[in-house]
Amino acid sequence: MIATVVLPLALLALTAWVVPWVLSKVLPEGVFWLLLIGVLSAVALTVVSALGFYVLYGQAGEAVLDAAPWHFVVLSARAALVWGPVMVLSLANIPKGWKEAVW
Repeated sequence: MIATVVLPLALLALTAWVVPWVLSKVLPEGVFWLLLIGVLSAVALTVVSALGFYVLYGQAGEAVLDAAPWHFVVLSARAALVWGPVMVLSLANIPKGWKEAVW
């Protein structure tokens, strides 16, 4: 029971920290790019958590998987309470490593 709750939450929080960091290594420095990293990270984390819910619900049985795909997106939006603050903290940490752009 605990592993089915704590492990996915921990993995989601870790993903919320890593995705903006990886995108910051790929995209240029600057305020516009930081905002774009935030949008791309939010979209990626919505997809990742929706897929996570799909997989976890799949273990419960096929009847649950017949639900509309938007049901899993809604659950992902609710999971933003977990990944949102972690993503914002990760985004706030990015300008610290800028060498060319000024915050």
